[in-house]
Formats: sequence, structure tokens, C-alpha cells
Amino acid sequence: MKRKSGGRQLPVGIGIVGAGLMGSIHAGCYAKRRDCCVIGCFSRTRSKAEALAQQFGGRVYDSLKELLADPEIDAVNISSPQAVHAEQAIAAAKAGKHIFCEKPVALTARELGDIEKAIARAGVTFMTGHQLRFHPVVNVVKANMPRLGPVYHLDIEWTLRIAGHKGRCWESYRLGGFFMELGCHVTDLARYFMGPIQDISAYTLRINPKRITEDYTNCLLRFKRGAVGSILVSANHRTGRQGLLRGRVLGEKGRIDFTVYPYGRQFNRATLVLDKGKSIFVPDVTVRELRIPRRPSPSEVYPGFFDVYEQEAAAFLKAVRTGAEPPCTLADGRSAIEIILAAYHQQGVATRRRNFVRRPKRYRSDAECHPLIRSGAKAH
Repeated sequence: MKRKSGGRQLPVGIGIVGAGLMGSIHAGCYAKRRDCCVIGCFSRTRSKAEALAQQFGGRVYDSLKELLADPEIDAVNISSPQAVHAEQAIAAAKAGKHIFCEKPVALTARELGDIEKAIARAGVTFMTGHQLRFHPVVNVVKANMPRLGPVYHLDIEWTLRIAGHKGRCWESYRLGGFFMELGCHVTDLARYFMGPIQDISAYTLRINPKRITEDYTNCLLRFKRGAVGSILVSANHRTGRQGLLRGRVLGEKGRIDFTVYPYGRQFNRATLVLDKGKSIFVPDVTVRELRIPRRPSPSEVYPGFFDVYEQEAAAFLKAVRTGAEPPCTLADGRSAIEIILAAYHQQGVATRRRNFVRRPKRYRSDAECHPLIRSGAKAH
């Protein structure tokens, strides 16, 4: 990092790539801090970039190449559509910029490999944006899991009720499917709780026939530690509340039930149930509501995420300044995507049906594409 005379570090110069909702949220986080400065932004829609610059400061660039050529920019925040994440991350690495990239960091195993090579050659910091790792409910659950004894099961269900077939997830199969868009969060969360995954069995459905990608996925996971888990992601029903994430961890000594609700604080909770083991037929447990830290909720769109984006920004900047590994690495981002690619592949092999109405070449099922696929069978 650049330093002033006397050894003090200059503020980290940030370039924002993508000026949509997430670009705005991240820019707002950086603008509040003294250890960095928003130098400017680029968006394919110039008016969005101009609006973001007017709100948070900095200049507007006519191209990504122009942004990356600016010597005042030390790091980039990539919040653009996921179809261009890989090419933008590789370009940023070649320009010597540190990188924070929203999930999913890429859409294929080949793209992931190309990013890894570029990062290794450049020696820059790369952090993946999986904000649930910073959520207070998630932290409380993870901290209390040792109280359950050996953990043998995890299940997570995240659902929304989306009536239409147009917009964000359905506008183009080039962006992946609904599981790639939303499920990326919970696949990372499963690994964060339980560690590496050894095997996966999965089915996807396209319940709304007007949609061009799958809108429901159910996965069964086996973790290397010996435990199992399940993931359900759906755009077709609500779990009590729109967008409510429900989870459960089971261990030999008890369980933890938890909910995460992006759109409000009140439904974010975790309950610990411990078995005293004194009776078989009579309930003999202790039930305790775990205390969720009272953290601020600066986001108007996602108040139930508390200050996760501010924590992400702080963690990324610390990694950039110190050279330490960020809390969510490129390898973490890769593992989350591998589960999704494996689910798409398994669906094709099991049912001989496509996940997409039109199957893009990037989603051709390749049995050698990543470690979770061991079968030599090809999906149709």
C-alpha cells in the first residue's frame, strides 16, 4: 500500500464497478470510513454511475479499462451482473488492483480457474461477498454449535414467493438460474457451519413453465466431517414471511433452530434446545433463546441484515492494508459455486432433462469440471 512520510498509510482508493443496488450499498459503506476513499465508478449505464458519484463522490469513467488505469485506485468493488464478474475480476487483477467481488464470483469452473490464475500471478487480495457470514444470528449459531456435541445434521430453507417470470433471475439464462442467484448464499452458509462437502445429490424443478431457468432446488449434502445436510431454495412459496431463511442444526446433545429475515429485525432469532438425557418418554430439555447482538441496521432495503455490509467493507480493507487473508476467500466463493454446478449436473444425469429451456454452452455438464462430480455420465 502507498504510505505517507512517517509510515502512515494513505486511505485506500476504491473504484466501484456496477452502480445498481449493491454498488450503491457498498459505495455507501466506503464513503462512511476514514481509511478509504471512493475515487470513482463505472457502469454500463452512465446515468447510474453519475447518480452514484453525485451521492458518494468521485468521478465517472467511460470504461472499465479507464477505471483500472487510474493510479489513485488501489482496489475495486465489483457489483455488476454476475455474467461479467469473471472477466472484470481478471482485468482488475492484471491491473494490480485488490478485488472485492459480489457473489457468485463466476458461473463456470473454467471461469473460476482463470480468476485463480490471475489472482496468483498478480498477488493481490481477493474477497468474496457472502454477507451472511457477518450476520449476528449466523455468528451466534456458529458460536453455540460446540454445545451440541458432535453435530450430524444441518438443514437450511430459503424461499420467496415470486409470481412473475420476468426480471432479475428470469431475464436471461446467461446469469445462471435461481439457485445460482439466491442459493449461492446458503451453499456458502452450509460450508461455513459444517466445513467441506464430500458428496451431493440434488434435483431442480421449473415449476412456472414460463420461466427459462429452474425455480426450485433441493440438495442433500454429505460433509467430510461425516454429517449430512439439506438445502431447499424456492421462488414458489413463502416460509412464514417473504424471504425468510430458516435453519436447524442437530447434534447429539441438542439442537439450534434459527431464522434470518432480510427485511426486518424482529424475525432474526436463534433458539438452543439441550437434552438432559434423563428420560425417554417425558420431555426433559432446556430451551433458551440465544441473545442476538443489538447491531445497527443502516440499510433501508435490508434492515434485517443489520450492519453486514459495513463489516464486509471493514474486513476487506483490513485484508488490503495488512496482506492478511480475508474472512471469505476466493476458494470459499469457488466452493459455493461448485455445489450449484453439481446440483445442475445431477439434475441432468438423474432425469435426462435440462435445467434451462435453452442450455447455454457454459452449463454443459462435465464430469471432470470440479471435485463434487465423480461420475463419468454426461447430462443431456
